[in-house]
Amino acid sequence: MRSPRGGGVRAQEHVDLIPGIPNDVAVDCLARVPHASHRALRRVCRGWRSAAAAQAFASARAAAGATEDLVYLLQFGNPSAADDGGPKVDGDGDAPASTPAYGVAVYNVTTGEWRRERGLPPVVPVFAQCAAVGTRVAVLGGWDPRTFEPVADVHVLDAATGEWRRGAPMRSARSFFACAEAGGKIYVAGGHDKHKNALKTAEAYDAGADAWDPLPDMSEERDECDGMATVAGDRFLAVSGYRTTRQGGFERDAEWFDPAARAWRRLERVRAPPSAAHVVVRGRVWCIEGNAVMEWISPRRGWREVGPYPPGLKAGTARAVCVGGGEKVVVTGALDVEGGGGRHALWVFDVKTKSWTVVRPPPEFAGFVFSVASVRI
Repeated sequence: MRSPRGGGVRAQEHVDLIPGIPNDVAVDCLARVPHASHRALRRVCRGWRSAAAAQAFASARAAAGATEDLVYLLQFGNPSAADDGGPKVDGDGDAPASTPAYGVAVYNVTTGEWRRERGLPPVVPVFAQCAAVGTRVAVLGGWDPRTFEPVADVHVLDAATGEWRRGAPMRSARSFFACAEAGGKIYVAGGHDKHKNALKTAEAYDAGADAWDPLPDMSEERDECDGMATVAGDRFLAVSGYRTTRQGGFERDAEWFDPAARAWRRLERVRAPPSAAHVVVRGRVWCIEGNAVMEWISPRRGWREVGPYPPGLKAGTARAVCVGGGEKVVVTGALDVEGGGGRHALWVFDVKTKSWTVVRPPPEFAGFVFSVASVRI
């Protein structure tokens, strides 16, 4: 509309998000829409798309108790999945989803729903790893499926919008490395290069700036090491691994990066049995191994039991991630039952009650999981 003074300047016309309802009430209504429908919500109009991208939308979801915990799984396809003769449909209901040889699956811990993530890069490197910072999930490194050589590729998903972008590549191509978010950055360390030489190099990724920070080398090479954040979530820990000359000889120590001093510090006796999966729960290092869930106390006191072992989990196949700010731990692994047929499942541990719930996914989501990350939306 024209200015009353006739100056020709157009005033911005106010448009209600929902006609007849104040916008703060409308945002509260929109915030209660399940995450699986957010892609469709953003398509309705420009106003809804802007509202869903604002911090007030996330705050309204939290205030309404509508947040959802999503676990992203880098997963191999399940060769025993039955073909029902029809296309699989994703959570939006508007596009068929296939079961790739190696791809990204999503399990909604809050609702129990499964879906295949859409809009992926043409090829997801085999044995790529993932880590999350905020609502961003980064897929990093792994093997080129054609040459079986490590790559430096990085792809970043905004879980809030469902949009992918190509990130700045790592400075070193690597696979089977430690990887975790700590202090708002994604750290990678160790692994091996294309000659199968174990690495001691490390770097940190700022997903917002799309930039890598080269870090000092660790004190020794660490192939197939585990990565996690510990203490207040601001320190990155690279656990165990082995040197080039000691293939499979896993160390029982760890190194953590001190960002203030920009130096690595050693921790002794952190490594649990080689088959254990490590995860940090409320600042404490846990491991899931053959008899129980254990918590690391100190180099002198070692480990203590904090919960029972996941029922029916085959030893040596587990991956673990903490969800809900430490309320639950999700473990993936193979079923240790007769006639399991290579199928995998999920186990959800309630930290408060110390109890497990077994989740058996649909056949197309029952393949081996190599890496997991969690996001709260």
